[in-house]
Amino acid sequence: MKLDAVGLRGARALMPAQISGGMARRVALARAIASDPDLVMYDEPFAGLDPISMNTAARLIRQLNDALGITSVVVSHDVAETFAIADQVVLLAEGKVAASGTPAELRASSHPLVRQFIGLTPDGPVEFHYPGPSVEEDFGAEALR
Repeated sequence: MKLDAVGLRGARALMPAQISGGMARRVALARAIASDPDLVMYDEPFAGLDPISMNTAARLIRQLNDALGITSVVVSHDVAETFAIADQVVLLAEGKVAASGTPAELRASSHPLVRQFIGLTPDGPVEFHYPGPSVEEDFGAEALR
């Protein structure tokens, strides 16, 4: 039943070496829900997946939540997939809660860190360059000519 819930009932006789990475994640999810838990925690469930598998995994998490009445905690850096399935989002920065709310509330936020994170922009409070001396101080003015 749990393999069917993750779309792999037909693959039940396959050995681990015979399944793809996306299938392996769905098998892991079937194992995780085998005992009918109230809560499932995911750590970067979309990492390393191709776009089709990523979308399938996200949709599956949402469907299992709704069908089984479970709560999921998803730790992810994939903003689009997470926002597509989340009821509530908590954005952590520097070990603290920087923002929380529904995906719509975070999309409407004017907080600079939230704007940078969900907008996927390089400019904002999280700087690209690690702090250090200027290029002129490091290499001298002649190096810039």
